[in-house]
Amino acid sequence: MWKILFALTTVLAATGFFLVWQEQGSSRAANQMSGPKTLLDELKVEKLATLQIRTADQDFELKQADGTWRVGESDWPADSKQVRRLLLALLETKVGDKVTGNPERHPRLELVDPEAGGSGTAKRLDLIDQQQRSVLQLLIGKLREQGDGQYIRFFGEEAAFLIAKQLPLADSEVGWMQKNLFSLGNASIQVLKIQTPRGVEYILEHDTEATDKWKLLDQQDVEQLNGSMVDRMVRALRSLEFDDLKSNKTPPKEVGRDEIFQITGTASDGRVLKMSIGAMEVAKQHWISLVLKSGSDNQTMNQEIELLNQKVGSWIFAIPAYSIQVLLKDRSALLEQK
Repeated sequence: MWKILFALTTVLAATGFFLVWQEQGSSRAANQMSGPKTLLDELKVEKLATLQIRTADQDFELKQADGTWRVGESDWPADSKQVRRLLLALLETKVGDKVTGNPERHPRLELVDPEAGGSGTAKRLDLIDQQQRSVLQLLIGKLREQGDGQYIRFFGEEAAFLIAKQLPLADSEVGWMQKNLFSLGNASIQVLKIQTPRGVEYILEHDTEATDKWKLLDQQDVEQLNGSMVDRMVRALRSLEFDDLKSNKTPPKEVGRDEIFQITGTASDGRVLKMSIGAMEVAKQHWISLVLKSGSDNQTMNQEIELLNQKVGSWIFAIPAYSIQVLLKDRSALLEQK
């Protein structure tokens, strides 16, 4: 009797295996015929209105108006190249292998919807068009531990998939912002005035006729200027990029602005940059405010200056200490022994 049962069990197991194998083979064949699906099938960027990004502790939006993307409540211009990189990645990234359909595994893959809370939360990306219709709802999880790739799932679905590369999704507002504050372009600094927190002021002038390119306005015969130091100071003003920004109503002590260096740089094209720099380094940064003025009747340049001042007027900016500390010098630090 047991021999008959064993034979019957073997036949049933083999039949089951064949059916499973046939079903899997048919599924694979169907997938190969249809081709890999991308995260986003098609997109008309000009029709988009909002990119919404949510994490466990942040919730912010990028909004598009008149072809310009702006970030969150600050309304600061977004880095358009970064937005394009993300949208292009969504259009080109193919959905890879299905990893699981079991929602109990979502926390391990960091694919839990941020709104649900708990551990293992994902970054959630929502694309919304101008009619407030959803274009894409995507949950973006952890990176693959061995090899390349990242886990994702579509909102409302339990299946999780692997994609080949990490999506370029910054998870903070400042990570999306256009960081450049000011650039001299082809102009050069001709006069540099520095006032220390103690009220001591000194002025450096560019001297095209002298052997040394720079001179102190009150330089004594026995004093010798450290030219390389001054060159570094001037280079620090050629272009300014920030790491973070805060309201200009932020308490000065919080951002190291109890004491201030006042820097004024006059450029060859007539622009005058006035900048106040917090003397105290905070988290490897110095917080600055700035305003631009014009000594020219160039209307185009004056309009650009007005727009810049409107943009920066309500904010203070964190500049990396390594790029700006060279400006925080007493007069004596610029002198060499003869």
